[in-house]
Amino acid sequence: MGFPPVNIMKFLSNFVIIFAICSSCSDRTYVPKDLNDCFFELERLLPNSEIGKIKNSTESEMIKYHLGLGMWIRNNWGLWRGSQLSKWFNEKGIYHPDDMSGIILDSFWRHLNKKPISLKKQINRYQEYWNLLSVPKTDNHKEWY
Repeated sequence: MGFPPVNIMKFLSNFVIIFAICSSCSDRTYVPKDLNDCFFELERLLPNSEIGKIKNSTESEMIKYHLGLGMWIRNNWGLWRGSQLSKWFNEKGIYHPDDMSGIILDSFWRHLNKKPISLKKQINRYQEYWNLLSVPKTDNHKEWY
């Protein structure tokens, strides 16, 4: 028993993206300052073929990038370490790096497809989730940095 071959190929393709990005980066990766800056950086870093795949997928399929590109974003853009980008999200009421990368990925898809970003609605969705868990609304979650 195991993963069907199609799922393995999708999973591995996400890691190919990461290696392509990492090979094009210097020792010090630029960290975007806000969401629009993220779009610019992703368009600069990702191969055109991958941008095309993202654009031609559905928004709900962006979840498949969570463990590949999303992980690269969380680790290299300092979302676990209090970078300028994580602080930008904190100011908007988003504190968990997984939520930040989710918003970045969904928003990037919307940007490529010329759809409204609807940032406030995205933020509200994540905040409602954390409210259901009764997690305090504070940026003092040092265990995530």
